[in-house]
Amino acid sequence: MGAAMQGLIHYNIALAHQVDHAQAFLSCGFDAVPSPLGDADVHVISGPHYAKRYWLNHPRVLEIDRAWWGDPDCISIGWRQPDGTRKFASGDAPRNKPEMQPWTQGEDSCLILADYGQDTADIEQQARQRFSAVQTRPHPADKRSETTLEAAIRAHDVVIGTTGTAIFKAIQMGVPTICLDEKNECWPACSSMDTPLYRGDRTQWLHEMSYKQFNLAEIGVAWELLRDIL
Repeated sequence: MGAAMQGLIHYNIALAHQVDHAQAFLSCGFDAVPSPLGDADVHVISGPHYAKRYWLNHPRVLEIDRAWWGDPDCISIGWRQPDGTRKFASGDAPRNKPEMQPWTQGEDSCLILADYGQDTADIEQQARQRFSAVQTRPHPADKRSETTLEAAIRAHDVVIGTTGTAIFKAIQMGVPTICLDEKNECWPACSSMDTPLYRGDRTQWLHEMSYKQFNLAEIGVAWELLRDIL
C-alpha cells in the first residue's frame, strides 16, 4: 500500500470466501478486520452488503461481489460510486475470458431469471405480450430448481433478467437476453423489453468485462489498476 495510503478490508470471519478475500488483500499490504469498523483511506467491503451502511459517504470504497464467471476463484471488484454503480479497472492487455457461443435464432419462448425476493408478476405480464411461452426461474436462495441454470437457459429462446450475474451465462451461451437494469454490466450486450433482440458482436464488451473481475491471486494487479483510476 505504501505509507501514503492505508487500506482496510472488512470481512465476515464466519464465511470462508470472505476470509479468502481478506487474506488476498493482506498479501497486498492492506489490513483486515472481522467487523465493519476501523479507520483507513481505502475501505474494502467483502460482499454487497456487509459493512456497507458504515461507509456510504466515504469517497474511497472498493466493493467486492460475485464474479460474472469463474466462481469461486474470481471476484468482481470496483470503486463504489454515489449512484450505487461501481467504477472498474480497464486495460489493453488480453485477459482470460470464456468462449462465446454463437447466437441462437428462436424468439418464441423466454425464461425470466428472478432476482432474490423479486416479484416478477409485472415482468411476466410484459413478456407474455411478446413471447408465446413464458417461464420464471426463482432465485436459488428463494427456491432450489431441479434443473441446472445452463439447462434452463438452453431450453428457451430468450432470457430476461434484472440485476443478477446469471444474465452473463445466457449471453455466453448465445441466448439473446433482455436486461431490465441499465446498471447491470451486461447491459451493452442485451436488449430492452421493447427493442429487437441483440445479436451483435460481443468482443469488445467481453474484453471490458475481463477487467471487471480478477482471481484472488491477481488482487495485487487489480489494486494497481484500480488505484490508477482513484
